[in-house]
Amino acid sequence: YKLKSTIAKMLHKLLLPCYALVLSAIHFDNTAITNDGGKISSIFAKAFSTGTLGGHKFLQRKTGSDCYSFTPTSQQAPTVFAIAKASEEYCATVKADRDTKKSKSRVVIIGAGVGGLATAALIQSSCDVEVIVLEKNEKNLVGGRCGSFDVTIDGVGTFRHERGPSLLLLKNEYESLFEVCGTKKRADGASTVAESYGLSMKQCVPAYQVVFDDGDTVNLGFPTTYRYEDMWKSSIDKLNSFENNGASKWAEYLETCAAFLDCGLPNFIEEKLDLGSFQNFVWEALRDGLKRWPLQPHSSMLNSLFTSPKMCALASFQDLYVGLEPSENSGQIGGGVFRKTAPAVFGLLAALELHPNNEKAGVFAPIGGFRQVAESMQNLCIECGVKFYFETTVTCVAEDGVYYVSKKNETASDSFLPADLIICNADLPFATETIAKPKGVRENESKYYEERYDWNDNVDYS
Repeated sequence: YKLKSTIAKMLHKLLLPCYALVLSAIHFDNTAITNDGGKISSIFAKAFSTGTLGGHKFLQRKTGSDCYSFTPTSQQAPTVFAIAKASEEYCATVKADRDTKKSKSRVVIIGAGVGGLATAALIQSSCDVEVIVLEKNEKNLVGGRCGSFDVTIDGVGTFRHERGPSLLLLKNEYESLFEVCGTKKRADGASTVAESYGLSMKQCVPAYQVVFDDGDTVNLGFPTTYRYEDMWKSSIDKLNSFENNGASKWAEYLETCAAFLDCGLPNFIEEKLDLGSFQNFVWEALRDGLKRWPLQPHSSMLNSLFTSPKMCALASFQDLYVGLEPSENSGQIGGGVFRKTAPAVFGLLAALELHPNNEKAGVFAPIGGFRQVAESMQNLCIECGVKFYFETTVTCVAEDGVYYVSKKNETASDSFLPADLIICNADLPFATETIAKPKGVRENESKYYEERYDWNDNVDYS
């Protein structure tokens, strides 16, 4: 049992960082991956009784403390996080308290990024509570880094630029948000509920073009329906030019990565046991004399499957998304996978972007830019009854509410907004250095903070 538990925790740590790439991909049913990978896998009630949830540390409120906040553990961890769905237990508690309170319970969410917007919509649509989102920026910056801005050049035209992400993954998760929270039906001509709120996402075919340092290029990411287009045929020829049977080797590699994705996502990220997915995972891990073993350095796996450096590069540059290197470090335990070397299981990132028929795969572009994602989610929140206060900066998170200052009245002293539940979706460095510190607490007064880990904080990227 101890061995099984240790292996499970290790796999959890190895798999979790790879989803930092999943820009704004949100998973529901009491689990969340927010716009840069932060994760909470429990119910609201536990948020107040434990200090460790889903592999993250929490600055847990304690007797005598003025402030508390929730923050991910790692220095390299995602900067924001959110709870994705109000649990049934929390809703039941709210319902029970209604008889004894004249007013509704209040939930305050700090930050109107994608994580904050999704959290607000899910809570408001699930519970009879008052949800307020406080955002320090102007209304046109809703969505945080998930947004766009225009640049006009005289005599040339107006051009849209993205503030943060430039590609969208796990499209179904966005669509689920609108299906779960929205009241609108599919409008005429709309293929999804999300489109009824103005969010339309189109798959990019090919997903992207890879450019090598010698100027050579290859297009990747063709769904099955495009298999016989001229561009796809050209891509096959290019892969075969890199090495003998390069295209078939690439297709086989993607099947291995898809098995890692199909098992890793439900079991280790969403933490929903899916026994059926382990069959392919184990088969891929053990076949060919352990050439595809998921916990070896990524480069070790690729060197056993490909002979061309270009093929190895195609299959490993996704490791850079999460700040890791694919190369084996022979001077470290496990070739460096416990430090800064990506394990082979990170190949699931390639499947997530490039697999031809996996239902989770594909690179998508929101029509109208990424600001359309945020604006559509804000419209959903407003329809659900969420209240927004823009140009409102939170200065401290207290045990029973938040202190804030409004840009409209910056000369006034901090105002206080009472709250029954506070969710911090602000940037991690900003939150820990400012609003997470109690008023008047000195740097060395560590009694207000408690750090807890679910495995080993010495792992560089955990």
